[in-house]
Amino acid sequence: MHFRPMPILTVLTLAALAFLLVLGTWQSQRMAWKEAELERWQEASANPARDLHEALCVDVPFEGRSVGFLPEERTGNVRVYGRSLDDNRAGWRIFVPVDAPACLDVPYVLAEAAFQPLVEAAAPVRMMSRWRIETPLQAGAFTPPADPAERTFYAFDGPGMAQALGLEDGAIAPDWWLAEDTGEPPAYLTATPPERHFAYAVTWFGMAIALLGVYLVFHAARGRLSFTGRKE
Repeated sequence: MHFRPMPILTVLTLAALAFLLVLGTWQSQRMAWKEAELERWQEASANPARDLHEALCVDVPFEGRSVGFLPEERTGNVRVYGRSLDDNRAGWRIFVPVDAPACLDVPYVLAEAAFQPLVEAAAPVRMMSRWRIETPLQAGAFTPPADPAERTFYAFDGPGMAQALGLEDGAIAPDWWLAEDTGEPPAYLTATPPERHFAYAVTWFGMAIALLGVYLVFHAARGRLSFTGRKE
C-alpha cells in the first residue's frame, strides 16, 4: 500500500470527520435518553400521583406525571401567553396558586386552571380538569416583557407573578408548575421523537463515511494512494 496524504486537506478532513462523528454520537445519545424518558413517562402515566405531596415529595418528580387531585386554589390568577392543546389556538393560559407540599419549602405552586382564546368570540374559556407536573416556561432572548400590573406574562417570572398575586417574593415554586394533562407525552419528548434522532445520527455518520470516501478517492486520483506495491 502506498499513501502520501496532502497535509492541509488531511487536517481539514480530520476536523470535519471529528465534527460529524460528535454530532452523530450526540444524536444517538439523545435517542437513547428520549427512549428511556418515554418509557418512564408511560410507567408514571399508568400510575398517577394521588396528590401533589406524592408527586413531588414521595417519588422523584418527573415532568409529565399526572396528578389526580389538587389542593384548594387561592384567590387571584395570572395569565401566560400560550396555545390551546385542543386546536393550537393562541390565547392565555390562566394559572392560579395552590398550596404547595411541605417538601418544596415555598407556600404555593402555580396550577393551570383555564385557557382563554385571544379572540374571545372564537371560543369560550375552557376549564382544566386534569393536571401534570411540568417545568415552567422560561423566558428567551425575544420574550416580550411581563406586565405584573395587568397580571400578564409570556414566561415564568416568580417575583413578578408573586407581585401580581399579592404574595411575598419567593412564595411561588420556581422548579415546577401544574399544566393541563392531555394524556399525551410532554412536548419535549414528542417534538423530536427518538426515531428522528436515529435518522439524524444515520445522516451524520453517513456524511462522515462519504467524506472519508471522497478523501480517499481524491488521493487515489492524484496518485497518492494505491493498494499495490510501488514499482521501482
